[in-house]
Amino acid sequence: MAKLAASSRLSLSDPKRSALDVSWTCSLRRTPGSDALAARLSRAALETLSCGPAGARIAQAVLVACGYVVTHGRARRFRVTLGVEDGHCSVCVTDTGYDQPSAHDGGAPPEPPSSAETTRLCRQLAGAGDEEPLDGVQVHHTADGAVLVRFRTRLPEPGGTPPAHRSPPDAPDHSRGPGTRG
Repeated sequence: MAKLAASSRLSLSDPKRSALDVSWTCSLRRTPGSDALAARLSRAALETLSCGPAGARIAQAVLVACGYVVTHGRARRFRVTLGVEDGHCSVCVTDTGYDQPSAHDGGAPPEPPSSAETTRLCRQLAGAGDEEPLDGVQVHHTADGAVLVRFRTRLPEPGGTPPAHRSPPDAPDHSRGPGTRG
């Protein structure tokens, strides 16, 4: 019984690691501090998959993306989805599909942030001078005020060499909820 309860981690050299196709999702209330909690939970999930230093970098990007959704979203909850497949990690942070306040509850949807603020977020996620930059950074605001932030990155191969260049898979798209447009 003790063996069943023990934590199992795949080492970087384990051939099963390259065959992983994992999706992990959490949903949190859009409150102050929930962005930091989402980042810690994401880091723990990535550490379980033995992603090494890439896990810390991805968790930092999750913190930034969640902070943006907490600041600019309208829904009471938001969702973080990590997808690991074929040596790539895709991340989607969104409040789309959750209970958006209607015009009757509190007025019209807020104006999206300025394009300069959105550009700053994209640069912060894509650049940062890291060894393996994030790519495929997307920021989307729907007509009803929901927010979606996506990005992806390659994970290091066992032994530290990056995988051969090919297009990484998109983050799982849980952004479309009933009644959303965009």
